[in-house]
Amino acid sequence: MYISKAKKYRQLEDGSIVAYDYYRLTKKYRDGNGNPRSCSVLCLGTLEGFTKAERNELADMLTVMIEQGQSVMSFNPSLREKALELYVKYRESKWARENDPVLIEEAARKERERMRDMVTIRLDSLTQRHARTIGPEAICRSTACVLGMREFLNSKGWSREDVDLALMQIIARAIYPFSELKTVRYLQGNSALLEMFKMDKARVTKDALYESARRLWEVHKDMEDFLHDRVRSMFNLEEKILLMDISNAYFEGRMEGSRLCFHGHSKERRDDCKVVVLAAVVNTDGLLVRTMIYEGNRQDVTTVREVVGSLAAETSPDARKIVVMDAGFYSAANVRWLTENHFDYITVLPSGYAKFTADSDKVVRHEDCRHQEIRLQMGKVEIEGESRKALLVDSDTKAVKERSMHDQAARRYEEGLEAIRAGIMKKGGTKKRDAVNNRLGRLDKQYGAIRKEYEVTFTYEGTGKKEKAVGMEWKRKQDSIAARSKFHGKYVLLTSLDESDELNVWKFYNVIRTVEETFCTLKSDLDIRPVYHKTDGGIKAHLNLAVLAYWIVSVTKYRLKMRDYPNVRWDEIMRIAQAQVVVTAEMETVGGDRIRVRQSTEAEEELSVIYSLLDVNANPIGKVKSVVHPNPPPKNPPPENQGIT
Repeated sequence: MYISKAKKYRQLEDGSIVAYDYYRLTKKYRDGNGNPRSCSVLCLGTLEGFTKAERNELADMLTVMIEQGQSVMSFNPSLREKALELYVKYRESKWARENDPVLIEEAARKERERMRDMVTIRLDSLTQRHARTIGPEAICRSTACVLGMREFLNSKGWSREDVDLALMQIIARAIYPFSELKTVRYLQGNSALLEMFKMDKARVTKDALYESARRLWEVHKDMEDFLHDRVRSMFNLEEKILLMDISNAYFEGRMEGSRLCFHGHSKERRDDCKVVVLAAVVNTDGLLVRTMIYEGNRQDVTTVREVVGSLAAETSPDARKIVVMDAGFYSAANVRWLTENHFDYITVLPSGYAKFTADSDKVVRHEDCRHQEIRLQMGKVEIEGESRKALLVDSDTKAVKERSMHDQAARRYEEGLEAIRAGIMKKGGTKKRDAVNNRLGRLDKQYGAIRKEYEVTFTYEGTGKKEKAVGMEWKRKQDSIAARSKFHGKYVLLTSLDESDELNVWKFYNVIRTVEETFCTLKSDLDIRPVYHKTDGGIKAHLNLAVLAYWIVSVTKYRLKMRDYPNVRWDEIMRIAQAQVVVTAEMETVGGDRIRVRQSTEAEEELSVIYSLLDVNANPIGKVKSVVHPNPPPKNPPPENQGIT
């Protein structure tokens, strides 16, 4: 082959016409009559910057590469790169695909390989078995990789198998918020996590999960700091506002001898259930900063120094942070401690704790997120003889809500009184004086704030042990109702911020909804209660597992929120993801072989959007194919004449 040259012309912008050289790789051959012919193999272009000697060397290099299919070395780098570029262009040309024997043979080989995968099957033999959900698992595993959970556990000296089991348990807790025993059933019968982690089914038992959860609790403090630092640097978060709250988790069981669950009486009005307290500090994006576990019925006000105090060492005087709390955490000592440790604060004063004095008659009107009007007024309160800045918030909607709650509690109290009177009046009911008073005492304990608004009187007959109640009446104190409704709809925010804008202070406090949403997720989506563990260690491990699962939930939602995904409710994300499953399709060929193909279904449109936003592999398992022969030939067949004499 050689390089031929042709003269071409082009028109410039000014209208003038210039000539230039155009080169082609040309091949000589003889036709059927023996006459010499030539054909153009490849257009090379103008080859600007190459001398005649370099063009001849380029022709020799391309000839060897095309005829022998191997690259040729050259001491000229630009010439070598040009030869490779032109050879790639040659392989893609129509002439090469139709005339080059090497490329024709490659195409034929690929077609033969493709035909090997094509068999004729019997459609009536097609079955699909062993379906497992894979969509939620793929999303959660992707987030666990982003958080670097595997790297942290590896740094603690955990084996690969232990790390896989721990990650699988955390992911399962985010998807299936059940006890360890029920989680085992879902892992073995519903989820594709075992396949994703290539974990043996026999390795996953409730005892193995219990042990893994306890080991995770042993490193919970370091792991929490690692995840917090990772997320903060990953999303470039500047945490100026810290939101604190606590929540009770109650237990099914007596929990005798437990130091952690010594107290009872949960918010569900169950005196038979012991409770444990989970305290959490989150940032305004709902991402965890610190969590701690306390004994049951721990007062909110006693947790501030321990929980926020663990963050004090990380807060310099030049980078003050705002701690936002509700009324349960307020005390003069806590406020003083926060100031001394370089924390600003916004907290709600308990009702009637201090008298509010307005600085002026200025009232700022604003609409909340539900477009309901609130009224804000700046002022001050006197605490321990010191004047502190405060904001009065007046909301008609809050007044309506509190009045509705009050009326509902009063209605239930009256229903309880009616039940006591029914027991007095009917035959065989509770009539003895002590028993009736005990029933009333239990009712008064349940509705302590309401009972003061009622006067209850009994009519008795008999004396001593035979004294019985024969009548019961009650009436409501009207003056008590009027005095109580006077303060509805108003609350006072105490703050250390040097902020003159009423609206800014209220907006700072209003982000406390974020921590409330956090506990709502833990209680509803991750189901941290009731707890069925019987030891303090098991209880802590159970709650810590829910906290680790919340890291996956919150970071997944935050990543979607950053990319403007419209609905970041966790239950909705899981509903969409559960539509993708992995199944085994089994079919029989006309030759009697059975083919099994295990593959995940294609992601639906909504799930594909989530996958693209989170950079998740749409087919995390891929495709696994196997062929089963009913009567496979022997590996070493005997010769045909064996056994003939």
